[in-house]
Amino acid sequence: MTPLKRQLYGTSALWGNAPREPVTTAIAAFKFLGLTGFKALAAYVAVSVVTSWALSALTPKPDFGSLQSGGLMVNAREATAPQDFVYGQIRKGGVVTYYETTGTNNKFLHQVISLAGHEVEEIGDIYINDEVVTLDTNGFVTGDKWKSKVRVEKYDGSQTSAPANLLSESAQIDSNFVGNGIAYLYVRYEYDQDVFANGIPLVTATVKGKKVFDPRTDTTAYSNNAALCLRDYITSAYGLDDDDIDDTVFSAAANICDEDVNLDGGGTEDRYTMNGAIKANTNHGDVLNRMVTTCAGTLFWGAGNWKLTAGAYSAPSKTLTLDDLRGPISLDTRTNLRDQFNIVQGTFNDADQRWITADYPPIRSAAFISEDNGVEQPLDFELPLTTSAATAQRLAKLTLFRGREQMTLSADFGLNAFDVEVGEIIAL
Repeated sequence: MTPLKRQLYGTSALWGNAPREPVTTAIAAFKFLGLTGFKALAAYVAVSVVTSWALSALTPKPDFGSLQSGGLMVNAREATAPQDFVYGQIRKGGVVTYYETTGTNNKFLHQVISLAGHEVEEIGDIYINDEVVTLDTNGFVTGDKWKSKVRVEKYDGSQTSAPANLLSESAQIDSNFVGNGIAYLYVRYEYDQDVFANGIPLVTATVKGKKVFDPRTDTTAYSNNAALCLRDYITSAYGLDDDDIDDTVFSAAANICDEDVNLDGGGTEDRYTMNGAIKANTNHGDVLNRMVTTCAGTLFWGAGNWKLTAGAYSAPSKTLTLDDLRGPISLDTRTNLRDQFNIVQGTFNDADQRWITADYPPIRSAAFISEDNGVEQPLDFELPLTTSAATAQRLAKLTLFRGREQMTLSADFGLNAFDVEVGEIIAL
């Protein structure tokens, strides 16, 4: 185990609630017993839970401000700003990494806005002050409002030369101004006191982000599959920089994420996707905590590899009987009132509302509220890497029902439990 892996188990508020010693945990689906303290005697040093969506719902929340629309849709000017890494599709601004004025009386203002610290699949719609604009073949914004006073050029990170227009007009740069591996916008404003009466406008863009490796096909291509994005973060140099991955397990999780889910309004969507941006200066624990919420997942380190289970029902993989017990059974029949809730609510970045942070419809249960003597106990469950209202509601409902599993069973078992891993369903 690398020093980084050891460090992960002891950092952030989340890890304080994770097991301090390696355990094997079977998390049951609805209507099945939740074996959340289950120990396999011989597997005592084989598995460690790193993070799960269920734990994430109940632990103190990290600061999600930079992942919400208010933090994403700004163009910052910082001398040492962290890079952004984009997974899936999101609307965002970036870091202004270059300013220059040219022309008589500084008629033109040139601006480079860095969107991502890697090549992206596509830079799509351009927004100026929260409105989508149309560009002509030369990049000029059309329409009466901007009167062709703004020109926008897109560079997806695959460019091998400096922007020709900026190079021809600038007195400061040369052909080395390429931005290798950086996705950015080059924006030029032509001064007009009527057009820019309120100053320089805010320019943002929708970005289809990083290309990720898919172990099912041995190819690297754009995808917002939550399992593949999580796998990419684990293996990337800015992430955990670790290639000890159980690709069989991650492939199974990716298949679950790709499943079609029918929507009430018609059509389908993929079961679990990840759409958002990660800043390079965010600690790994917080990033993983956010990522597992996108697939109702549990991430763990077992038998020398990283493994992921996504939120989906599977039949019991093993039956344990009295013959397998090696000690008494401990059964807790009630969840601590502090951790109990009967409503799940929160926010997400809504792709149908120009990617603005919005409240998803809360999930509430009259039956659970009745069980709690009519006292409403909401849980704020933020989903900063989710952009679909339907997905947000689905994750909230899973969280509500998982949180109402009232029985926790702990026991010591023999060698027959050696191969039981996190997320498996066990019949007892």
